[in-house]
Amino acid sequence: MSVHTLLGERALPPKEFCQLLMSEVKERHARLHHPFYFALYDGKLSLDEIRVWAKEAWGIFCMNVAINTAKLVRCQLSGIHDPEIQKEFVDIIMSEVGYEYFQGSPRPVPGHRALFLRFGEAIGIPMAELERCESENDFLPTTVIARTAWLDIALRSGSILEQVASTNCCNEYSNQLTGGRFFRAFQEHYGLKERDIEFFAEHGIADTEHSNVGYELVEKFATTKEMQIKVLKALRKGLGIWWAVTDGVARECQRLR
Repeated sequence: MSVHTLLGERALPPKEFCQLLMSEVKERHARLHHPFYFALYDGKLSLDEIRVWAKEAWGIFCMNVAINTAKLVRCQLSGIHDPEIQKEFVDIIMSEVGYEYFQGSPRPVPGHRALFLRFGEAIGIPMAELERCESENDFLPTTVIARTAWLDIALRSGSILEQVASTNCCNEYSNQLTGGRFFRAFQEHYGLKERDIEFFAEHGIADTEHSNVGYELVEKFATTKEMQIKVLKALRKGLGIWWAVTDGVARECQRLR
């Protein structure tokens, strides 16, 4: 259904609009609906296929500190100077860098980067290999395109609302819906230890916190039909990026069989 049809003739009430965004994520996100993820959750992938997925997922996750720092910048450039809102973005950056480095933080855990590198080691991808892929941009073409798209969203979005719609409202909301599924699948089907997959448990918790700021901002500031159209289109752009990445991974796994 088109954006204009969904919204109708005038702006939706803010809470109703946020519910619409959540429904879009629940109905359209690759991590909730792509056959590749169904196979992963059901333990039907080989370890080689898990490694293919992990390398490409790293291509996206490794940019999170930069992307979230850009949100703090875009917040001010969008004219939002509320210290409480800005602090929420600072908290996100802290969790990505690692709460263990900051006094008074919610949990003394390493950064998401360190946790994912630990996961990579557990499934047989050396830390040095993932870091090489990052520095050389050595990923599947679909992932390379996605990395460019995420950076474009981070650095060139017209407003913070479009930026958080594509990321917090889209990806981080989906993480809280799927974090437990990843954790259980890797533990029950792939034999990984709890410490090896802490990334997925922590990501699910932290992204419950992260996604909230996106919906808070949308509810507060996306009050015109024009802005709601931009926000919904941005959300769908984020959803499309994840389908493209996942399609690329699925094709590469099929080639290995």
